[in-house]
Amino acid sequence: MAEGRELGDPQRSLINRQVGSRIERALGELTARERMVFELRHYQGMRLRAIGDALGTSEEAAKMCLYRATQKMRVALGDFV
Repeated sequence: MAEGRELGDPQRSLINRQVGSRIERALGELTARERMVFELRHYQGMRLRAIGDALGTSEEAAKMCLYRATQKMRVALGDFV
């Protein structure tokens, strides 16, 4: 039902497209490692320990990388968050 309302609301559709575009642009500005960690955590739902293992690094290093990526995303998306 909410999907139907979203499709019928041009302003909401425009905002969703703008947010999506801004997210893609912000992800593109991350380093390859930051983007990978960010996507594994937020899109795949992986835990930091598993991310560290997958990247051949420590959980703490993955955590710091995620922190940096998140800070950059917040800056890039500032007016949307």
